[in-house]
Amino acid sequence: MAKGIYKNSTEVVNVNGVSIYMKDIVDACLKTRLNLFLQGDTGNGKTQLAEDARSYFGDKSMFILGRNDMDTRDLFQQINLEKFRTANSSAELKELTDKVNYHLIVVDELPNCVPAVRAQLFNLFDGFVEINGKAYPIGKGYSVGIATGNIGQKFTESSNELGRALKDRMHVIIDVDYFSPKASNTLEILAEDTNPRVKFSENSKDLSNKIIKEHKELVSKEVPFEKLILANYLIHGLDYCNKGSKRKMKDAWPTQLDNHEQGSDVGLVLPVSVRAAKSILRLSQALDETARKKGISQKQIEKNYFNSVMQAYKLCSAYSGILNEADVQNKFDNDRYKALDSIISSTKTQYDSQLNNICAGFEMAQLGKRNEKVFNLFTKRWGFMKDIFEGIIKNKEQEKKKEIKTNEKNK
Repeated sequence: MAKGIYKNSTEVVNVNGVSIYMKDIVDACLKTRLNLFLQGDTGNGKTQLAEDARSYFGDKSMFILGRNDMDTRDLFQQINLEKFRTANSSAELKELTDKVNYHLIVVDELPNCVPAVRAQLFNLFDGFVEINGKAYPIGKGYSVGIATGNIGQKFTESSNELGRALKDRMHVIIDVDYFSPKASNTLEILAEDTNPRVKFSENSKDLSNKIIKEHKELVSKEVPFEKLILANYLIHGLDYCNKGSKRKMKDAWPTQLDNHEQGSDVGLVLPVSVRAAKSILRLSQALDETARKKGISQKQIEKNYFNSVMQAYKLCSAYSGILNEADVQNKFDNDRYKALDSIISSTKTQYDSQLNNICAGFEMAQLGKRNEKVFNLFTKRWGFMKDIFEGIIKNKEQEKKKEIKTNEKNK
């Protein structure tokens, strides 16, 4: 894609030996249609990074500066939807939204917007505008949102409410302060231009068709079975505790865990939701594709799907609300990424210890057989694998029954 103005050679994650940078993450989110929130202090390049992304889409993108005095009328005027207020029928409303061809919505300083405006913006990020309780799609099947701000600042209403809304709508939240540009980058930036204002691209080329094509190709690819297993571990394996389920403990987690669990990753992290797991898998696919384009062979990628899934997990989860904040502060110096690195390390140990068993179980299930000895290899965190294998076996049995019926009909 276009080169852009933002400069930063600090590694965000590493996939199979390939450095992935902030620009790569933004491109990956665009290709997978994942909403992205760039959080951090002012002046560290959040807006420039978002503006560079907007320049890919020409007039099919829009930029909104968040203000605490903006109301929904202002917002609708800005996105040329003020006629919604006077539309006489649902057909007229649909005709109006069909003309709204925004593929990318960039909102700078999103937290400054009042709750009513924020709600409409989140709807836009989800690909629709809501009028009189009814949703109307925008972007003709492809739209994504990038927002900037600092979720640590104070607001007119509870910051917890904003946090919940962000976690619900923004698939990837990255702390740009943690991945600040290197001295060599800032030297180049300062030597080039001392104008402190954000640079808006004057010659932006509309790459929307290219991005949408890449998006369709990427999301149409089959997700490898190994990645699906890892995603299920993040959903079910990390839910396990001696009392059964962290989810079922609700607010009693982590204080009412067994003492030894409170000091382990059982007390450090909650499981991800199914929706979050989908975001992780999509981002993982994009990270693999990025690494491939940077020179890694497909064979190398296939040997280490664990890596890209866990790096995607790290980027999707640091600010998602699944971490025990007290442990993050006391044991990891308030470094969420370091905390997740420790979870990834323990997951790697768990996964490596079960890999041969998983292969044996998969071979058993593919043959449509049930072997209690194999089933019994999966306990505690890995107990969910029994249900996965049982599901595969049942599918095989149904396929066999259909085949028998088909053969009988053909006789």
